Amino acid sequence: MHANNAACSPFSGLHLLAGIVTELLSLWPALCRSCDNTNTSPLYSAAVQDHLDVVNAILDADESCAKIVRKNGKTALHTAARIGCHRMVKALIDRDPEIVSIKDKKGQTALHMAVKGQNTDVVEELLLADLNVLNLRDKKGNTSLHIATRKWRPQMVSLLLNYESIEVNAVNNHNETAMDLAEKIPYGDSAIEIREALAEAGAKHARNIGRTDETTDLTRTVSEIKHGVHSQLIQNESTNKRVSRIAKELRKLHREAVQNTTNSVTLVAVLIASIAFMAIFNLPGQYFQDRNDAGGSHIADDIGFRVFCILNATALFISLAVVVVQITLVAWETSAQKLVISVVNKLMWAACLSTCGAFLSIAFVVVGKRGSWMAITITVVGVPILIGTLASMCYFVFRQCFNDDSQRRIRRPSGSKSFSWSLYSAYSDPDAYNSGNEKIYAL
Repeated sequence: MHANNAACSPFSGLHLLAGIVTELLSLWPALCRSCDNTNTSPLYSAAVQDHLDVVNAILDADESCAKIVRKNGKTALHTAARIGCHRMVKALIDRDPEIVSIKDKKGQTALHMAVKGQNTDVVEELLLADLNVLNLRDKKGNTSLHIATRKWRPQMVSLLLNYESIEVNAVNNHNETAMDLAEKIPYGDSAIEIREALAEAGAKHARNIGRTDETTDLTRTVSEIKHGVHSQLIQNESTNKRVSRIAKELRKLHREAVQNTTNSVTLVAVLIASIAFMAIFNLPGQYFQDRNDAGGSHIADDIGFRVFCILNATALFISLAVVVVQITLVAWETSAQKLVISVVNKLMWAACLSTCGAFLSIAFVVVGKRGSWMAITITVVGVPILIGTLASMCYFVFRQCFNDDSQRRIRRPSGSKSFSWSLYSAYSDPDAYNSGNEKIYAL
């Protein structure tokens, strides 16, 4: 029962492993110093895997294992500091604080490795153990401040600058200070934070060390102006790209809207033409059957029928003309398409009104004299609905155009002297995106 509970514990595996390691080291103490072909020790492997119990078991057997270095000269502390494992760094330092100053083959200490990461607690732990490593240089002459600046670590730079013994103007083998390296960082928030922190700490460029403060201030001012202009140019370029991309998308949407309108008008024109064509051959009252007037309608002499014929023919020919124009005329430019739609739109109005008139006129013939009240009722009801709908639309469109200064006013199409409604679109009305009111789009 106890064995099963132990197996279910999340830490039982590590405790069991640590116990096995302790038992093995008690039998064969030399195991803790055994290394593979890369000179990697068991302590190094356990530290990299963050197995604290195993690390403590190995150090309990032999604390000198902490100083074992790999072929590249790095100790377990170097790697633990680089990956930011604070508890592992603390455990290693507590056993042997002297390992803080050990350098690898590049001349870098664990502090050089720690400032490449993100964990400031590790840096503080290392400096608490040995503050002398703060200004140690690697083989390229870089201090920890150089490394933190080159790796774009503003938090690390600010932390290192808090120590009074920091050599803020230390020069590496390439005659570069931390400020020189900061100037090479691409523009961004990290670059600004690092430069500001170094400037507040009195950092200088290598060429300005030893010059008067006036010259330093002038150089700093020129540098700030240069970076300000550079950042503004980058922002302007980015803004222009975004605006161009948005304008391109809006033009695409605008063309699609015009094309959809063209397709809709064509469909309606075909529908009206079909209805007008069929209506003339499906008349009420039948036709004469004698030889002289074969095919003639009994209502041919009625005034309502004559009005119907005229309006029906008008709707038919206008619709056919619109269909012919739409399927034969190709307008690549959006402005040309808008002009065609504007003209075709007026023709469709005429065709629709002719169809309405034809329906009302034939209604008087169909119902006969006794049912004329039905035709009158249809006329009284239908005409106000049609006129009221058109008047309401005109009212809202005109009110929007003339009362809202943020919208473009109605303009005449180029090449036309008559007043016409132009196509209102989101492309021509940028404020449509910012307004909370619904917009009306009309031809």
